[in-house]
Amino acid sequence: MNTMMKNGDVCTRMSIKTLRHELSVWGRYWRGQEYGRGFSTRSTCDRLGETHSTFGHHNVYEIATPKQVSVYDVLIDSLSIECRRALRAQYICQKDWALLGFNSKKSHTYWLRRAEGGLLD
Repeated sequence: MNTMMKNGDVCTRMSIKTLRHELSVWGRYWRGQEYGRGFSTRSTCDRLGETHSTFGHHNVYEIATPKQVSVYDVLIDSLSIECRRALRAQYICQKDWALLGFNSKKSHTYWLRRAEGGLLD
């Protein structure tokens, strides 16, 4: 793990391996939310525990995002659009870079490395 000096104190800096693991957790969570679990696979008691509000004829369920995922949401929102697209393609869309409009794998890799570097700083 990399270390750096800050005001005379030694601070540990996250390694790229740790960052990629945490981004994988982030991606799995959002992939599961996008593809959904479906109400048929969940018990009624589980659904009653969610916050529920009604607008018109449609029911809206507000899902509490885990803290670890929320932290990465905020960090990722501060990156450029291309960096966010690259992270999304890599970790949510399971490396399907063409799906998000990258012209080549090389372009996707460039923006992915730039995004990961931005998150490490």
